[in-house]
Amino acid sequence: MEENQTPTPPPTEEEEKGPALYNPKVLSLISSLLSILSWVVFAAFIGDTIAQYLNIQNMISPQGTAFSELFKDPGALSYLVTNLSTPFFTGLAWFLVMQGVAIGLNVLMEIDLKLSEE
Repeated sequence: MEENQTPTPPPTEEEEKGPALYNPKVLSLISSLLSILSWVVFAAFIGDTIAQYLNIQNMISPQGTAFSELFKDPGALSYLVTNLSTPFFTGLAWFLVMQGVAIGLNVLMEIDLKLSEE
């Protein structure tokens, strides 16, 4: 027995291009670049924190003061917090935001892909 099958028409240009509002390849590229950039930014801020530490170490070494003694002076402690922890936590925040956006773009593309298959 032969079943009556209707031939499926070839896909139109709009169907071949994908969704009208975004290009999945471009979003995937943006997501990948954003993920890489987040690591570069984080490494740069860690490098800045290390450079600040070395600068402080070079400032106090001629005086014969140990780094641990700076924690006893409130003014020096404030200076340490400002120059060491602030850049580190700023870099960490930027890293987390960029990683979140990159992961979010991938998740949204996967959700759209699953919904378009159904």
